[in-house]
Amino acid sequence: MKQGILFVLSVIIGVVVKGQTEAPTKSMPSYVSKVVTKQLIIEDWDTNMLILEMSFNGSIPKHKLDKIPISRIASVTLAYSRYRLSETFNQIDLNNKRMDMLFAQLPGLRNNTSIDWYWAEQTGCLDPTSCQEYFHGFIIQLKDPELGILKEAEIALLDYYSSIYEGLRDSKKMDSLIATGKTTYVKQCDTMTLRTLIKGNKLPKARSWDKDKIEQLSKALKTEFDQKDTIEMTIYANEKGEYEYMENIENIDRNKRVQRLFRNNFVISPGKYEKKKVPSKVALKIFKSKNGYKMSFMAYPIVKDSVYMDLDKFLYLSQVETVCDYLDTSIVKVGKGLFSSTPDIVIKVLDRNKNWKNCLVATDVTASMYPYLAQFQMWHKINLETNTGNHDFIFFNDGDNKPNIIKITGQVGGLYYLNTSSYETLSITMKKAMLRGNGGDRPENNLEAVIEGLKKNPSIKEVVMIADNFATPRDLELIKTIKVPIHLILCGIHTSKGINPAYLNMIRANKGSIHTMNQDIYDLSKFTEGQSIKIENNTYRLIKGEFVKVSTDK
Repeated sequence: MKQGILFVLSVIIGVVVKGQTEAPTKSMPSYVSKVVTKQLIIEDWDTNMLILEMSFNGSIPKHKLDKIPISRIASVTLAYSRYRLSETFNQIDLNNKRMDMLFAQLPGLRNNTSIDWYWAEQTGCLDPTSCQEYFHGFIIQLKDPELGILKEAEIALLDYYSSIYEGLRDSKKMDSLIATGKTTYVKQCDTMTLRTLIKGNKLPKARSWDKDKIEQLSKALKTEFDQKDTIEMTIYANEKGEYEYMENIENIDRNKRVQRLFRNNFVISPGKYEKKKVPSKVALKIFKSKNGYKMSFMAYPIVKDSVYMDLDKFLYLSQVETVCDYLDTSIVKVGKGLFSSTPDIVIKVLDRNKNWKNCLVATDVTASMYPYLAQFQMWHKINLETNTGNHDFIFFNDGDNKPNIIKITGQVGGLYYLNTSSYETLSITMKKAMLRGNGGDRPENNLEAVIEGLKKNPSIKEVVMIADNFATPRDLELIKTIKVPIHLILCGIHTSKGINPAYLNMIRANKGSIHTMNQDIYDLSKFTEGQSIKIENNTYRLIKGEFVKVSTDK
């Protein structure tokens, strides 16, 4: 999700290469990011972008710079053409002259390491006439004067929403920012049912359930249960995780043999109720598939007096309260009756799918994702340090402070990968990725992030992506290069607009899954022309090979 001033300059095709320039000189910074592209097409209506145009082979800008504070400059891009009129022409010398001219007008730029430097080499023109139509010169991107306070507000909002999930409701930092009058956020309150996680309660967990043991157990159970391809049973374990009873197995000897099979192959970590360990009920199903035997299970806690408790009530405390939300007036209309809370979709989906293990978790940390990032933080605060889970993470912010003018598909950057079981390390890295982003245009680099994460750990077989429903990935064309399934958690679909069809088509091509507040949707790849699917309150139909929204329930 992005907000703030948008500026547009499209790059037709290109590749980014980080490192030193071909021949570092006293004029050119020794470290730049080089972009090779067919052509830069500039629409210069952004008030935070200064354009200094010069002739095709000249070095003197056509317009002088007004005096601006060096501290306001975020990046400088030098755009030129690769085409040479002569084999003896030296592009480095010409660029040096251009740099010297710029330094003469703004001496503080020379050797300034706080500024990002880029070369944009255009390859599309092949003769002097066509090259005259290309832009040559400098593009200076200025920092948005409101960006600092915006980033401060985003981190404050993340902390505020995190405090809600921890039952603290600390709004002091956000209220102080609003009191300065420098932020576009306002506080709006309403009465709602508030759900908070119950700290002392934890679900039981099953460990050591690998493919070989499932195969071994399945064969043994088939012998016990007359060669059935599908076996369903309910197992009870005490507060120590020891198996005590198998439901509906009347034969005492068989009951003991089955218990022994489970004791030798599987471990149940007991759940907790009010911080005390409690017995567990495990619903188990083993079934035969094309690729061997598979197992599905759900472990439930058994609380006082052997009463089974609804999982929602076991994990969450619900109470009606007057609560407040913070809304950004620059992107939403604020008024009476427009208050809406953020659904805890990230927590719900992750709780429903604890079988996702050893996955790469790719998370959008661009602006306005803070309510969902708070859920991400809270869930991992409780679950991250367990031995069975996901410890590979990559956060993406669509290019750090890179100008939109040189964002090229697959090479945008702003990626922060880590493998950790430390919640503190995870939280610090996420906030670092948030702070380095600068808003910019709306599309994000979701798939570039996935590809980078898979390079870091090639053994990963599945991806969990947490993304903004309303920000279509800029790099959808890369989906064909990703050979592992993506489980997509879409944030922000609780409006009447429904799911962004681009994501439905992405997941259909990937053979992955989409997860909403109440639904886990698999097998989109099996849909045929004209077939429809209802997701939440909206219906989508496959038309000419792509999903299209066709109706909304009132």
